[in-house]
Amino acid sequence: MKNKKGFTLVEILAVVVILAIIITIAFFSGNAIRQNSLKKIVDTKIEQIEQAAILYGQDNPQKLNETCQVDGVDYDYCRVVTVRELIESDGNYFTSETLVSDENGEHIDLINDVTGKSMLDDTVQIYRRNNRVYSVILEIKSNN
Repeated sequence: MKNKKGFTLVEILAVVVILAIIITIAFFSGNAIRQNSLKKIVDTKIEQIEQAAILYGQDNPQKLNETCQVDGVDYDYCRVVTVRELIESDGNYFTSETLVSDENGEHIDLINDVTGKSMLDDTVQIYRRNNRVYSVILEIKSNN
């Protein structure tokens, strides 16, 4: 009887197929985890935008001079602003870690981590109700 040494072609192919399946599963799981993480980062940035808008409204009550509708209710003290307006105002409503800076250290942008696009043209509605200032994001153009 002859002694066999090594693996047969079928055994090697079986190992390669199993490894390919494991790598595919790991890749798609890792990609889903990454996408969920980026989405959570964007959600946090949206919350920061809304908080910045509230601070802006508290600091500039005279600018809340428009009429708007929020959830079907009319309000007399409103204003729609862009993220660009919040960044460029004198209030420093964002932390430096949130903003992207140019070579001179000037804060110039806020990036949507999911799409990689600028959030400067995203809009937020600021309104006053019962002497409190609220905000709600209206349009996230950077998601398109």
